[in-house]
Amino acid sequence: MEQLRKALGLKEEKIICAVGGGGKTSLLFRLGEEYRREGKRVLLTTTTKMALPEKYGALDRTGKEIIQQLDRDGFVVAGTTWEGIKMSELPLEIYRQVSAEADVVLIEADGSKRLPLKMPREGEPVLPERYDFLVTVLGLTGLNKPLEEVCHRWELAREALGWQEGRRVTPEDAALLLRTGYGSWWRRSRGCVFLNQADAAGETAARQTAAALGEVPCLWGSLQEGWYRSAL
Repeated sequence: MEQLRKALGLKEEKIICAVGGGGKTSLLFRLGEEYRREGKRVLLTTTTKMALPEKYGALDRTGKEIIQQLDRDGFVVAGTTWEGIKMSELPLEIYRQVSAEADVVLIEADGSKRLPLKMPREGEPVLPERYDFLVTVLGLTGLNKPLEEVCHRWELAREALGWQEGRRVTPEDAALLLRTGYGSWWRRSRGCVFLNQADAAGETAARQTAAALGEVPCLWGSLQEGWYRSAL
């Protein structure tokens, strides 16, 4: 299994955010495990809402309790329980306290309702006060399918891009969707685009999408299978 950290071009960055759709949580957990094996103490949290953690969970804890678990396990997924079904953000003071003690902070800063594509609305993504690297994720399984079936907030995409109902998403469409939704953040952040699910969609589709992004740092691969092809 290849190292995701190296493929993304990560070096000494401390606070890493993931936005978009199609694999944010899986990407952050994969990174967290890699950093943990290197002896780093990793905090994984969210600024929105994400699935309740199956392991390393530290929900509704004090900052001191989270730091104790961080020191013990090397990896902690911390947040606040939301309606018993999701994890939401940490209180700001607790986040600041714990992130100061962690070696690496991984943040899921966007939601996509488990869909591979997303068009963010105003106020999204919800990025923290400071971060060092932004990974924008897109799920390639959204290609060649009707926009309405595979894109969170598809109505915003149709309105912004003038697309007709029933439009099937091409690689060029996917690249345009990313640029329109997240391009303003790319201009102010160091980071890259990760095209996930290339095992299902095929590398030809991945290459076409990456080519349509032009000069944007990009890689594609499969988080499920653990391989990556870098165009960085």
